[in-house]
Amino acid sequence: MNKLIKTIKKLRDPLHGCDWDKKQTHKSLMPYVIEEAYEVIDAIDENSTEKLKEELGDLLLQIVLHSVIAEEKKEFNFNDIMNIINKKMINRHPHVFKKRKKLTKKELNLQWDNLKNKENNNNFPNVTKSQSSLIQALKISKKAKTLEFDWETYKGPLNKTKEELDEVINEINKKIINKNNLENEIGDLLFSIVNLCRHMNIDPEITMFKANKKFIKRFNHMLSMYSNTTEFKKASLKEKEKKWKKAKKL
Repeated sequence: MNKLIKTIKKLRDPLHGCDWDKKQTHKSLMPYVIEEAYEVIDAIDENSTEKLKEELGDLLLQIVLHSVIAEEKKEFNFNDIMNIINKKMINRHPHVFKKRKKLTKKELNLQWDNLKNKENNNNFPNVTKSQSSLIQALKISKKAKTLEFDWETYKGPLNKTKEELDEVINEINKKIINKNNLENEIGDLLFSIVNLCRHMNIDPEITMFKANKKFIKRFNHMLSMYSNTTEFKKASLKEKEKKWKKAKKL
C-alpha cells in the first residue's frame, strides 16, 4: 500500500507529475469509481480470476487517488479510511468481536440494520443520491421488509407487477396522455419489479447490467451482418427482426 500511495503522490506532483493525474478532483473521478466497480462485477460474472485481480486493483486505485487528493487538502489520508472501516466492521459485528454468539440470517440482518440506524439516525440510511434508482428501490423495499411491510411470497409482487402494467397500459390508451401520470405509473411498475427481484433473491442492478451487456452483444452481432450502419438503417424492420432472432440464438 505504501508503494502504491507513493506512486500516486508522484503522479500528482505539481512539478514532475502527470498532467492528467494532477488535475483530477473528487468530482472528476466520480464516473471512474462507478466504471471500475462495474468492471469488477463483469470480471466476477465471467469467472475470470486474472481479470478480477486486475479490476480490483483498478478499483483500489480510485480509492487511493481520492485519499491522496484529500491528504493534499489536509482533510484525511488512506490510514484514516482503513481505521474508519475497521472500526465500523468491529462495531457492526458485536456477535463476533464482543459477545460471541450464533445468529440466524434474519437476526444478522436486523442487527446490521439497527446498528446502521443508530450510526445514521435515519430510517433509510442506505439510500443515497449517488446510488442508481434500482439500488435505491431495493434498499427501500428491504427496509420496509424489516418493519414487517412486505408480501409473504413472490406471488405478491408478481401480481402487483401485473396490476401496475395494466395501469401503465390504461394511461397509454387514454385519448390525451398525461406524461406525469404515465411517469408515475411506470415508476410504480419498476418498483414492483424490483420487489419481485428481491423476493426471488435476484439483484436488480446486476440483472439490468447483464441485460444491457447481452443486448450489446446481440446488437453488435446483428450489425455485423451488414456492410455498414447506413445499410443497417435502410433495412426494413421486418428484415432487422429476422436478423435479431438469429442474434438471440448466440
